Amino acid sequence: MPKIPKLIGTIVKTAWSKMFVTVVVTQKEQLANGLLRIRFEADLSNSKYEIGQAILMQISDTEYRNYTPSIFNKEEGYFDVIFHQKAKGPGTTFFKNITIGTELTSSLPRGLNIYDENTYYHFFYGDDTCIGFCQALQEEMKKNNHKLEGLLELSDHSIPYANDHLPHMEYIEKSDDKEVYPAVDYLESIDTYRWNKLVHGQFYLMGNGKSIQKFRKALRAKGVSSNNIITQPFWIEGKIGL
Repeated sequence: MPKIPKLIGTIVKTAWSKMFVTVVVTQKEQLANGLLRIRFEADLSNSKYEIGQAILMQISDTEYRNYTPSIFNKEEGYFDVIFHQKAKGPGTTFFKNITIGTELTSSLPRGLNIYDENTYYHFFYGDDTCIGFCQALQEEMKKNNHKLEGLLELSDHSIPYANDHLPHMEYIEKSDDKEVYPAVDYLESIDTYRWNKLVHGQFYLMGNGKSIQKFRKALRAKGVSSNNIITQPFWIEGKIGL
């Protein structure tokens, strides 16, 4: 729901009023050049959050954007979102300029729970836009003593933060060549012993839509079942808002 007429938006929020809450910005922290963390506080007592669910935030009278929290604390009434600030779009500008104390409308978490708690090995593939979700997934793994590893294609400014907060991930810099996919080369380099452990695990592919397609194709060629691959594009070149 990137953009809808103002009247329709008002009708939707009225009809589904229990699904929307007013949130207030209480913290704003620049984690790195291009990574911004914002904390939102609200009455979350009616929410039910599962890993992978998104919140829909209103950024203007007619525009909405989906985001996945890096932290969601129902009991204490807050959630954090890590925004990738290098993208060009109304969402980036809105949250870059937002100030402490600002109120806005947000949906409660919705969507499917993508985390399979019965699987021990989990592999994540994504980019700068996925750092917040990857952190949330990592915390869930710790609770269940599950193993998370994977690969992030990051801009150089994001790597120091990821090194400090996502120690089980590996990193490669994004390629400017749209015909080169170093992530697929990385996948092919995984040794047989390690791959035999991963192949029947759960794979999460998020971030750029085209990169997801390439990586998924490579996984299928290496014998990963389509039932074990979760995909969620966060952005596509030339398209504003997903």
